[in-house]
Amino acid sequence: MAGLAKCLQFLLKFLPRQQLFNLLLLQSSTTTTQEILPLDNDKPLLFAMLRSSLILLSCYSELSFLSSIHDTISPTLAHWTAFCSFTTAGNFHASPALLPSSTVMILWRLSAANQLRGWDGYAILWGLVAVLAVGWPFCAVLFVSTGLWALWKAAVSSSSLERNDDGVGMRCRLMGRVLIRTALHAIVIQAIVMLIDYYYYGKIVSPIWNIFVYNATAGGDELYGVEPLSYYFKNLLLNFNFVGLLGILSLPILLGRKLLASSFPRTTLFRRGDGHFSSSGALDSLKILMLVPMYIWMAIVFPRPHKEERFLFPIYPMLCFGASIALEEIMMMSMQVLSLVRPKSKVAPSPNKCMLLGLVLLSPFAVISISRSFALHHYYSAPLDLYQHFYYHHIMSKDTTPKRENDEVTYICTAGEWYRFPSSFFLPPNTQLGFLKSSFSGQLPQPYTEFGSKKESLEIQEGAFNDVNKEEMDRYVGIHQCSYVVELVPSDISDGEETPECLQYMKSDPSGDWTQVASYNYLDAISTDALYRILYIPFRRRSQVRYKGYNLYSVSRSN
Repeated sequence: MAGLAKCLQFLLKFLPRQQLFNLLLLQSSTTTTQEILPLDNDKPLLFAMLRSSLILLSCYSELSFLSSIHDTISPTLAHWTAFCSFTTAGNFHASPALLPSSTVMILWRLSAANQLRGWDGYAILWGLVAVLAVGWPFCAVLFVSTGLWALWKAAVSSSSLERNDDGVGMRCRLMGRVLIRTALHAIVIQAIVMLIDYYYYGKIVSPIWNIFVYNATAGGDELYGVEPLSYYFKNLLLNFNFVGLLGILSLPILLGRKLLASSFPRTTLFRRGDGHFSSSGALDSLKILMLVPMYIWMAIVFPRPHKEERFLFPIYPMLCFGASIALEEIMMMSMQVLSLVRPKSKVAPSPNKCMLLGLVLLSPFAVISISRSFALHHYYSAPLDLYQHFYYHHIMSKDTTPKRENDEVTYICTAGEWYRFPSSFFLPPNTQLGFLKSSFSGQLPQPYTEFGSKKESLEIQEGAFNDVNKEEMDRYVGIHQCSYVVELVPSDISDGEETPECLQYMKSDPSGDWTQVASYNYLDAISTDALYRILYIPFRRRSQVRYKGYNLYSVSRSN
């Protein structure tokens, strides 16, 4: 990803700034900004281009997956899956995220697309990239079925082979070829990854192994918080609503119908449809192949005490595909029931009408998901907007930048809002994020040195690290060191309500005159009703939705 950022930084020299600002940042670049900032050093714009590149890559993988479903299983299923995928709130914020789980989601789509087309070698190759290059080794369980399917196909690839010693030997050779090819691909990928790691770390190291060992240690991930099992179900309900429920139930519904069909062979209710549906032995096998990784993943991730929404990103494509399968099974059995009730009437619609009927049934849930996406953008984008404002109109402004002696580092400080800091792309040169002591008592990050991850950093690194998430006091700065402060402030601080921590620090700063220079609306979740908090509802929104101020403060210091 660092290489992609460098390429985009180079391309910025030849691209029109004004058009990029309007398209990616939804604002116009000022004359002052253009004069001060070199075009190839416009970090927020580079950040937007990087996220846009991730979206394009996600779109490509999604179209590849949908095209494979269309060509190998069913056009109707492909359209329904596309409709679910394009409208769900989960995909809305997972696709542009620079996270290992989002990258695994993209690579799984590419692997699944190749596997559906019968290109098992490429399917395994994408799986190896996900496991070895992303830095998230746990995703290997998503590709176990991919490898087993390739071995099974190699074992039964030639139906003309007779059951004799030559036939058995041929099957063994074909399976061995799959294993050898996989091993060679793994060696090449791992060698490239280790060379890149050696460049950045300055020594031979395996981050994948270190991550696996740390997280596999009992209690390793629990240091960062634990949640009940209902956490994931609530997240799926918020991000996928009824589509998520259908996706989870898809394999039981599919297997249940097949079991009933084999148990009651004379009953037409559980047989395949009249040709408009994709229910057949071979196609059902492909559906099961695509769905099995989702259940393996849930069986591993759900019981873990430490839970995060991003851990579900890899199974988002499977949820959409599974919802389409469940809808198809339900519609197929419903039409079979109607044909039994009214045997003389033509119950089954044409394929196009069947596809449209499914889209109509999914539309109410799509509207809910789109409303959720609007809510996420409208209610929670204040941190991104504020730090973007900070970058362009304060630190990079010649007139408004606080003067520091001896070219000292300028600190933009925060207390409890540290975890909403979007990215160092929003920190101008010679600027750092400073942490004021807050109620959080865990280990906070610290900036890289000029040597990055190499061992030379250890010689000049001032702060200490530990692997038990223990608070390190050297992370904190004093309010007198801060030139800017970011804080989330209630619209009305009542007598019984505690004053936000940063406001307390600013009030206790004897040498500073603090003034508010920017404020953005951020949803007040406690004061807003659940329905208006979860969804973006235009009607009565102004009277029902309450906001806090996401504020930026600047200081003038007396000599």
